[in-house]
Amino acid sequence: RNIHFIRLGNNIKKYRLVRGYTQEAFAEKINKTANFVSLLENAHKGITLYTLFEIADALEVPVGKLFEECDKVEGRIKKYKKVHH
Repeated sequence: RNIHFIRLGNNIKKYRLVRGYTQEAFAEKINKTANFVSLLENAHKGITLYTLFEIADALEVPVGKLFEECDKVEGRIKKYKKVHH
């Protein structure tokens, strides 16, 4: 797995947890599935630039922040909360 995909996945998870989104709630925000988010966070999935910008917007961070060095992120949010657009 490419280091850039690993960094991207770790940072997406980090900012998702900071924002308090479960994978399901975050997936809803970006019109994807929870499985897609899981694959992405674990560096098993590539994405388009369009999706990258959608993710950055949903997490309220500049795109560049998603590629910064980041230690492996542990933790989870168990409670599912519905996101209203």
